[in-house]
Amino acid sequence: MKDGMFVFDAAVHTQDFGDNQIKPGSDGRRVKLLRSQIAGFINLTGRRGPPPETETFSNPDLAWGNKMLFDNSDTDMASACSVPLFSHWRAGLGPVELSDAFAKSNPKRVVLTGGVDPAYHGLDFALEEMERQVKELGAVSMKFYQYQRRGCSWRADDRDIAYPLWEKAIELGIKMVQFHKGFPLELGPVEAFKPNDIQYAAADFPELNFGIHHLGDPYVDETISIASRFDNIYLILPLWFNQYYLQPWKMLARLGEALLYVGADRICYGSEAFIWPHVQTYIDTLANLEMPEELQERYGYPEITREMKENILGKAFARGMGIDIEAKKIELGLV
Repeated sequence: MKDGMFVFDAAVHTQDFGDNQIKPGSDGRRVKLLRSQIAGFINLTGRRGPPPETETFSNPDLAWGNKMLFDNSDTDMASACSVPLFSHWRAGLGPVELSDAFAKSNPKRVVLTGGVDPAYHGLDFALEEMERQVKELGAVSMKFYQYQRRGCSWRADDRDIAYPLWEKAIELGIKMVQFHKGFPLELGPVEAFKPNDIQYAAADFPELNFGIHHLGDPYVDETISIASRFDNIYLILPLWFNQYYLQPWKMLARLGEALLYVGADRICYGSEAFIWPHVQTYIDTLANLEMPEELQERYGYPEITREMKENILGKAFARGMGIDIEAKKIELGLV
């Protein structure tokens, strides 16, 4: 816990960027390109923020990952998120099996967020795989990456291919489904990751929560506007912290807009570990964050209170996922 505040990291990845991930028959260009893109972004944000570490591009050792999260930081719980990007990767960019292994290495603290793709594998397979991941692996959420390659993508408001997923999620007891929005990986087109398709889905499935990662950057205004109108849409913050160190005023304005129009009870902390492994730095940054008076006066952004920080650091994501924080504190011996 951080100063008595429960910390629930919504975005931890066991990704593998190595050449061993290149799909047979592929020239590996997309895999290598993404590795180069991520390295460039880390080095850019590292000009003012935490530098990268050697573990960044390999499948992290389980002991190292647990030490980084739970020994070297105030993290109390984490969601191991799969990244179901399959078109150029042997087992997906963030294979479910790796996420599952990390969750099982510390089952009291790590929950599994699985992932499927109904366009790439077919709807029937995706539905069967969702059920397998929940019933056999213990997944409590699903994350989706909706573009695989040209001609292979889907929308969250598609009644034929997406709505059966949301019906299956509800049937399986899943409280939140999550989406990679904005920030296209490798050569994916940015317009494929607009948040607009979440609107009808959220309206038609009010009993299901929809999490949007990365504030939908570069569609930040649209993402905040959409979330402001649907109380079952949650905003998840990975990448915000790295950009904050490089562009603090711009990132404070983004957070201020989200706080003003959505509220801290639906904004969730996520570190994006282990791509960026300096987890404690992010927690300290948020715990000590203040909204400058100039931004409050100029744009009407609220002062950042302790209650807001408690929500962002853990309460909001736990609420959206249907996890009882007070029961978890007892289980972990935190009270």
